[in-house]
Amino acid sequence: MNIEREETGTLTATLKLKLDPSDYAPAVEKVLKEQRKTAAWPGFRPGQVPMTIIKKRIGKSVLVNEVERLIDEKLRNYIEENQLRVLGQPLPSNEGVKNDWDTPGEFNFRYEVGMAPAFDVEMSDKLGVEIPLVDVDDALVDKEVADLRRRFGTLSDAGTAGKHDMVIGDLIELDGTGEIKAGGLMNRTTITVEELEDEGTKALFIGKAAGDTVQVDPHKVSKGHDDLAKMLGVDHDAVHDLQGDMLFRIAEVKRMQPLEVGPELFDRVFGKDVVADEATFRSKVKEGMEGMFLQDSERMFKRLVMRALVEKANIELPDGFLKRWIAATSEKPITPEELERGYEGYAEGLRKQLLEDRIVEKYGLEAKGEELNEFAKRYVADQFTQYGIPVPEGDKLQEMAGRMLGDRDQIKKIRDTIVDRKLTAHFKAMLSPTEKRMAFDDFVNLARTA
Repeated sequence: MNIEREETGTLTATLKLKLDPSDYAPAVEKVLKEQRKTAAWPGFRPGQVPMTIIKKRIGKSVLVNEVERLIDEKLRNYIEENQLRVLGQPLPSNEGVKNDWDTPGEFNFRYEVGMAPAFDVEMSDKLGVEIPLVDVDDALVDKEVADLRRRFGTLSDAGTAGKHDMVIGDLIELDGTGEIKAGGLMNRTTITVEELEDEGTKALFIGKAAGDTVQVDPHKVSKGHDDLAKMLGVDHDAVHDLQGDMLFRIAEVKRMQPLEVGPELFDRVFGKDVVADEATFRSKVKEGMEGMFLQDSERMFKRLVMRALVEKANIELPDGFLKRWIAATSEKPITPEELERGYEGYAEGLRKQLLEDRIVEKYGLEAKGEELNEFAKRYVADQFTQYGIPVPEGDKLQEMAGRMLGDRDQIKKIRDTIVDRKLTAHFKAMLSPTEKRMAFDDFVNLARTA
């Protein structure tokens, strides 16, 4: 097989493939002979069917499969050997190319490729990115303490629903006339009134008791399609196009009685006799919140640095090729308008990934084998500790970590976590960022745009 590369742009090229019969014929003949050994045909004993009949029945399909296999193999080898940093996959471009599959001879194919640009990245404290930190004030501590009191409180029956109560009942699908739909969706679920974002929907439940019914918009009593699917006990696809109100038939009204601030709450949250008074309790709650927010701060810091570096690097992309590739490989048909609307977000994500890959390569931040293994062992140990079970040691722990590392998806998650931590530490060391304290609401708003 011969492959020629024709540059068609700064970041695009066409790969021209030429296959001679000597490239594919031996493998095709081998497959046909194997098929002939077990082929059955009226008037012939098994294995004695003439090759002319075998070729007539399956010859073309075997030929097509072998040519496709060859193309895939040779393209991958060519890209690897020539160190082409291809984006997406090669895209067939055979307009004007004619191949005769009925009388096979020389075959010609053309593939478009789009390539990642060559660029460098430099980091200095002049980038001016700060580490955003939440100022954990008394109001935030008060809210967290209130949440802890409810979390460790007790549930009791309530006559009618108030704004802090939970209603348990059946969520039932209705037909177009407002009647219960025969064979429709129905499931027992729980709605926490105070967590409803729509005030009108929240008001529908206030004052209601067991036995009452309420017509509700299912999308206003849930937090998205995944949450609604769980409430109805079905998969995501079953609720995606769900329209109109549903009936909620109340079976129970429950009220949470928060646990009083005192020794029992202290022990439930931090362990027996760890905290002796309210001041220490609030101090430890604040400390825990600061630790939790610090993880969020570091994630946001990394995103802010990446955004600044992407803007500075001005990374070009083969936009035309990428749009054609997205359209050709999309699972569902996509209109030109939909493609244009979604492309900028895709391109931004691709630039960030290319930049991250370059930084990891340049500064040697890739996750190494032993790091993957140690992470897996720590993860397994943490799972046992979380449930108060003795942590296995030695070979047993290594065996469990090894099983985890045998899963490709798990390896990717572990690798990404390690690299993410290395990048954050590297950015902090290279950029010497200053800290910027801010109110929680300002932090949330920054997170939405970072």
